[in-house]
Amino acid sequence: MSGGLLADQTIIVSGVGPGLGRKLALQCARQGARVVLGARSAPFLREVAEEIASAGGESLAVPCDVTREEDRQALIEGGYARFGRIDGLVNSAFRMTTGLFEQANLDDWRAAMEVNCFGALRLIQLALPHLRQSKGCVVNVSTVGTRVTNPAAGGYNMSKAALDQATRQLAGELGASGVRVNGALMGWMDGEPLRNNFDARAELRGITPDQLRNELTAALPLRRFATDDECAGAVIFLLSNLSAAMTGALIHVNGGQFMQA
Repeated sequence: MSGGLLADQTIIVSGVGPGLGRKLALQCARQGARVVLGARSAPFLREVAEEIASAGGESLAVPCDVTREEDRQALIEGGYARFGRIDGLVNSAFRMTTGLFEQANLDDWRAAMEVNCFGALRLIQLALPHLRQSKGCVVNVSTVGTRVTNPAAGGYNMSKAALDQATRQLAGELGASGVRVNGALMGWMDGEPLRNNFDARAELRGITPDQLRNELTAALPLRRFATDDECAGAVIFLLSNLSAAMTGALIHVNGGQFMQA
């Protein structure tokens, strides 16, 4: 693909799964980037790579568990070896937690921290020499749950809150070398993952899926969920030169569920 906001750039995306991760990869390619795809599921990565190729784009699929050093190295160094540069890193890999604190297995919360925060930090460390060379950027995908309490996802939200602070910390440390670090905090996303578990969410509440959707959207100023594509578009903006003067920013992509003062 030629032209676009990310023309001739190489973008690494971790967590390329159904929903946002896939949309991120496809939008990066649509905007002219060569995309390095990272996720644990090799078959799914191949599907996304085939989608990109069929649309005229170029990608490299690298099976990657971000908690494994050899996998992280394969993702970053494999991408650099293939394309000769790295211009952007999107940390989209995540591990969810469920249940209230009182009954929680805190080892599960620690495991979420290893993926959601430290997995991202370790990828950034590996990519940093290449990002300094290209004057590139990092986008950390986070959640509105770091601003609006959700009792059922404490470990996930806490690990993403740590990532938010890391975004600001690294922006301050790396700005002088030309590397930007920003974050996008997502709310409800109307895509495949949400649709797949909406029935279960509603059942836990003892209501119908339509009742749950109506309740949740009524609380949003836009009165609808953002789509996966719309959320991916916010990340594309942060990767592109349209945000060249932004670093340390945490933008909210949640239909107005949370509005930063």
